[in-house]
Amino acid sequence: MRFDERADSYEAHAAPQKRFAEALAAFAPFRRGARVTELGAGTGFLTAALLAQGVNVDATDASPAMVELGRQAVPAASWSVHNAFGPIEPAKALASTGLLHWAGDPAAVLRHWRAALPAGGRLLLGVPCDPCLNELRDLIGEGPVRWRDESQWLALLKGAKFDVHAHGVLEAEEVYPSALDFFRTLHRSGVTGDPRFSPTELRSLLRDYDRLHAHKDGVVATWAWLVVDATAG
Repeated sequence: MRFDERADSYEAHAAPQKRFAEALAAFAPFRRGARVTELGAGTGFLTAALLAQGVNVDATDASPAMVELGRQAVPAASWSVHNAFGPIEPAKALASTGLLHWAGDPAAVLRHWRAALPAGGRLLLGVPCDPCLNELRDLIGEGPVRWRDESQWLALLKGAKFDVHAHGVLEAEEVYPSALDFFRTLHRSGVTGDPRFSPTELRSLLRDYDRLHAHKDGVVATWAWLVVDATAG
């Protein structure tokens, strides 16, 4: 992931992430006046949705550039730079979307998050899950992310001593003018790593995607997000 260097172009190319963040906030709202620590806040999609519910948000992200843009976009939150994949400060409640799937060891991260919460403290979690981007993954493989399905994520939460009270998978098709536009969107939102393909291989990949996943308005890509409302057991 290259979020810090793509921070300036992230919001313009992260429409699915914004919609899923807003859907997560609506899925299981916090009570008005609650204080929530947000992990991996980015530029503030979930932050803004929580603030609109009357929640007090301490927004954190590992990217200084993202935090600065978030502070400008959502100044009512308290912003700070922090890596959510290590130990975190004690919190009354946690919220996170679009972050945990990037962790090399999400089970260990969830244990850190559980340790930061009191018994009964809430975790509102949104995480991309299978079949997210299955069209692309069928062509290039898994890449830097190990994709898990709903049951695998729920097992990780249980193993970290979280009690899941409600969950579901939100799925939507996004239409892009072409495979090239789709790939540019991913690149400009920072969700890509180092180049994996030669120019010749990339051109072949784009042709295959255009052919296999054509839509009357371009090409389609499936996005899927697991939403979870849980408490620390």
